[in-house]
Amino acid sequence: MNSAPPLHHVGIIQPSEAEANGLMTLLGLKEDYRGYVENWQALCTFTRPEGVTPIEFVVPNGGPLAKFNKGFGGLHHIALTVPSIDAVKACIEPEGMKLLNETHVKGAGPFLCNFLSPIFTRGIQVEFIELLSNAGEDR
Repeated sequence: MNSAPPLHHVGIIQPSEAEANGLMTLLGLKEDYRGYVENWQALCTFTRPEGVTPIEFVVPNGGPLAKFNKGFGGLHHIALTVPSIDAVKACIEPEGMKLLNETHVKGAGPFLCNFLSPIFTRGIQVEFIELLSNAGEDR
């Protein structure tokens, strides 16, 4: 990657939908869209980007994310938009790094995603987002 990819969203895990809605209200944010990601057993609600980067509130329904931060939730990841996740993979593998999933996952919005483990980034989990060609049509 030659230049910094744009920030797509910041992901925050919340223990329940009520707590996610409460935090959205506290921060004055409004929901834009939501989706369920079966791969991570999580409801993902994205806020409407009114001049700011969207926040994704992730509410686990069991699965691996339910134990994040001992079940309390918190800041989980930053997501960057890239033209190709495969190109990112080809760039990082010679450096000894790898993405978490062998195949890219259909995200809660019109995109594919994959994560770089925080073991390679001094504790920050990075999600790479590849927008689908119908990104403006399908939410």
